[in-house]
Amino acid sequence: MNLAQVLRTAPDAPSAFQSARQRSAELYADILAVAPGGDGRVDIEAVQSRPSILRRTAALLSEALPPGTDRLVCAAPDGIAVTTALALHTGLPFATVTGTGDDARLTGEAHAGEHAVVVVPLVGAAQEAAPAVRAALDAGMRVSHVLSVLDSGSASGDRSVADVLQERYEVRFHALFPALPALPTTDQKEVDPR
Repeated sequence: MNLAQVLRTAPDAPSAFQSARQRSAELYADILAVAPGGDGRVDIEAVQSRPSILRRTAALLSEALPPGTDRLVCAAPDGIAVTTALALHTGLPFATVTGTGDDARLTGEAHAGEHAVVVVPLVGAAQEAAPAVRAALDAGMRVSHVLSVLDSGSASGDRSVADVLQERYEVRFHALFPALPALPTTDQKEVDPR
């Protein structure tokens, strides 16, 4: 039986496939369900330990990859799982960045002139993506984008991560999901709605 025959005989054929929006919403709900930090943050390690979440994340991140991308770059160890999933999904090779700050160095195969995209699973501030971007640029790569699963908000004041990366490095920022809403703390008093 082929797909057309299955769909003709299925009583709920219109619901056999989800839209991109539905897939994205379901993935976001799953991420929040498996990795609540309790304080409004997400435990990205818990997210990256779920193969089903990694597969779907890679599929959505691949849609954000700019045409002509030659190589992925990630910071080790935090970005290895999601970058590996994306590399397996797309067939793109990747290099890792070890160290932090001025000690950050690109390891693995990378070539000057390659079009690279930096993958950072969780971004709360531009400085979390900056070492990987700088290491790739120092290696002579052309970096156009930083891709992230979650943008947990900016620690650099009122300026967004996207603004800082664009200004400092001329690199665009794209997160699959926006900052998490702040959860109320237990110190807040409930207000009587009457």
